[in-house]
Amino acid sequence: MASEGIQTGITRRDAMKLALGAAIGMPAILGRATVASAQASFAGEGLIVVSWSGNHELSFRETVVKPFNEKYGTKVETVGGWDQMIAQIVAAPADNPPFDLTIADEYTTATGMAQNVFTKIDRSKIPGNANVYPWFDELRGPAKDYGVPFGTGSLWMLTSKASGLKPDSWKGFWDERAMGKATLDASAFYWDLCIPALLSSSKPGIDEVFGTPDEVELLFKELDKLKVAKWYKDGAELTNLMTQEEATVAMMYSADAYGFIKEYGDDFEAAIPQEGTASYTNWFMKVRGTKHSELSDLFMSYLLEKETQQNFLNASTDFMSLQGLEAPAHWQSYPRTEEALRNTYKLFGIDGWDKFGPNWDAYSVRMKETITKTTEG
Repeated sequence: MASEGIQTGITRRDAMKLALGAAIGMPAILGRATVASAQASFAGEGLIVVSWSGNHELSFRETVVKPFNEKYGTKVETVGGWDQMIAQIVAAPADNPPFDLTIADEYTTATGMAQNVFTKIDRSKIPGNANVYPWFDELRGPAKDYGVPFGTGSLWMLTSKASGLKPDSWKGFWDERAMGKATLDASAFYWDLCIPALLSSSKPGIDEVFGTPDEVELLFKELDKLKVAKWYKDGAELTNLMTQEEATVAMMYSADAYGFIKEYGDDFEAAIPQEGTASYTNWFMKVRGTKHSELSDLFMSYLLEKETQQNFLNASTDFMSLQGLEAPAHWQSYPRTEEALRNTYKLFGIDGWDKFGPNWDAYSVRMKETITKTTEG
């Protein structure tokens, strides 16, 4: 996911040097009260939950946090973050964390596990856990015992209707009509590498990204063939490039796609191309030292309720973790089966970070060469 340029004390390179942390104590779910009596038990209590900044946070506040507070009389708040959460937890006193729950993709999860900042939970006590797609746990390793899977973020393709291009194939970036009119993420370059990997037939999914440096070099060479109007650094810059017609085709994140199309859908189209997409999972993890452990448990249980997930899906373009949801009006092709899920989403997993991370510095330098080559005119 794209960084908002926030500087942290723990870099992605540092995270790759850390092993997954040991498990810490497991609390009882809803130790204070049953779900049925929780309305009175937690009334007036506060909780701070970190979601992804931008459109994801807005949707999460409106469709998840607000209804939860109305149901239980609580004072849950959500704040936005990108990659600074673990650094903030580490910098705070162990018994007074800056927030109680945080969203975590695979990178955030690996970093947090290595720093022992998460608390183990017992998902077997959460009724909705029985309906979670098995895919969410398969590549999770020991981290599956920490937090709950809420959904999946991914890469979407965005095109201007006036360009004549459709967001139906990643090949569109190499189309003559896209030359000098494309934009990609300059900050999170590993996602850019996933696009030629999805088009390659050498390995399944995005496995080329986790291959040898020589194999990854082939992906860089494919990106070198592009002519890019400008490489964006955040969602706001991407929006400006597209709406000001400097770019007509883009890679964007699912966290931003719904909000963009809702506002600019008359002139643009966004979709997951036919080759599928690279993805990360959105888990919510309980922070060690929280003074609101039982309310955190209740909130995580609420995240695995069908109504909660359907409400969020209706205002987003993230795939959700529960089976049996209905396709929203704005996304009629929403995958509804295990097979469709696996065919569509290729996970940049924790094991992928283990393989990609040791070469981070070299790839970062190489990406600067690609950015220079593709924007020279």
